[in-house]
Amino acid sequence: MKKDEMIEEAKKQLVKFQKEIDELREASSHLTQEGKKKFDIGAKELESLYKDAHEKFDALSSKAEENFKEAKEFAELTSKALKHSFNYFMSHYKKK
Repeated sequence: MKKDEMIEEAKKQLVKFQKEIDELREASSHLTQEGKKKFDIGAKELESLYKDAHEKFDALSSKAEENFKEAKEFAELTSKALKHSFNYFMSHYKKK
């Protein structure tokens, strides 16, 4: 997989996470006022992480192909960390 393809896939994952958060936000009517407050705080923290990752992916995209290793390592680590944070956050709010 080329660097640009890998970065594009990582960006798609960020969009998917954001979409799920937005959908859950719309369906959060079952939460108490305190629950909604905690949800909003957690969602904003995740959105900040997504924004930072997206900016870093953009910066890596503009670097030369020889920096592929740096881009690949960042994409892999970021993907794992964001997926873990997302799943932890969502585990508190998804209906079982």
